[in-house]
Amino acid sequence: MEKLQTYPKFRWYILLMVTVAVVAQGMMLIAPTPLVGVISESMNVDLGAITAALMMPFTLLVAIGGIASGILMDKIGIYKTFLFGTALATIAGVLTPVAGDSLGALIALRALQGLGCGPLIASGPKLAAEWFPPSQRGLVQGVLGAALSLGITIGLMAGPQIAAKSGSWTTALLFFGIVMAVSFVLIALSKLGPSAPVVERLEAGAGKGEIKKVMGTPLFWMTLICMFALSWVMQGYNDLTPGHLAVPEPAGLNLGPEIAGKIMGIYTLAFMLGSITSGFIAEKIFKGNYKLAITIAFVLTAIFCFSVTIPAINGSQAPLMICLILAGYFMGMPMPIAQTAISNFYPEHLTGSVGGITMGLSIFGGTVGVAAGSAALHATGMYNVSIIIVCVVALVGAVAGFGVKRPKAL
Repeated sequence: MEKLQTYPKFRWYILLMVTVAVVAQGMMLIAPTPLVGVISESMNVDLGAITAALMMPFTLLVAIGGIASGILMDKIGIYKTFLFGTALATIAGVLTPVAGDSLGALIALRALQGLGCGPLIASGPKLAAEWFPPSQRGLVQGVLGAALSLGITIGLMAGPQIAAKSGSWTTALLFFGIVMAVSFVLIALSKLGPSAPVVERLEAGAGKGEIKKVMGTPLFWMTLICMFALSWVMQGYNDLTPGHLAVPEPAGLNLGPEIAGKIMGIYTLAFMLGSITSGFIAEKIFKGNYKLAITIAFVLTAIFCFSVTIPAINGSQAPLMICLILAGYFMGMPMPIAQTAISNFYPEHLTGSVGGITMGLSIFGGTVGVAAGSAALHATGMYNVSIIIVCVVALVGAVAGFGVKRPKAL
């Protein structure tokens, strides 16, 4: 096991290359969703089936890939794991036109894209622990969190435009494969720079006992609950809010899709700002007290998410906008702060495994959140119950936040 306690300026290139890759991941994840109507018509497959084919394989495999690649990073390092992952995602992306009208081929390619993106969702704690001093690790998590949101936003906007100009939905998906290829090149070039200043490798056969010990600690489970809850809140609220804003009364606020889209764009920017500033707030304002920072962020998220159900708030666009901005801002904080805790509280040679397992499992929180919100909306015909469920889950995350504290020993 090797340790070198220096932090070269090259670490900022490392952060840049991973940021580009995470932006590409966000694009690749979301790009098909605004095109489902076109793809459904092109392939003569109903909307439900094509939506499932485009999103479920990616989501499932990115979770599995995150868990597996986190462990792999601890054994062979970030460079090799990233290189393989981005190469796989690139190849699967640029081969999309080859799939043609084959639903089976499209499912396979989306699964491979998700598997290739797995290392990116798992990398934050490992990257921060290897390349950055503790005081800058929150910044790393915040930037990567914002990068994913930026990629999703770009994918939603650029996908339809590329498809319209090229006359083909496959060209749009091919484009995002090319963006991932750029990140592959940046990662490959990082080999020309210095090695990571803090390097600990998990020796063969030595990790099972340590990981088992880690999974027996309250810190691991409380962090996992926080991240699972945040994924539920984020995906559930993001799925509900555009409809709640747009659809006519009494179910919605009758603002129409255009105004709803603009409000959601500002909300997304607020989420990104919350993610980016979370490291500064956790380190400078809360003095590294991650449990308190996470708990307060979750509580404020619950308050401002719930506020949009109050007539005095949703009856006017100005207070509604302010509350949604604050909801997005505070919602952007718990995940990067929890990942910062992983990079600072665990031995470096376990940060990949712990980060991969917690991120991989937390992704399913988003799936559950969307399902729960949709089921409540279907049962009641109103958005309020679905939003209340999101708020309750945020409060569960707030309670779990109290357990995100440095253990006495690992």
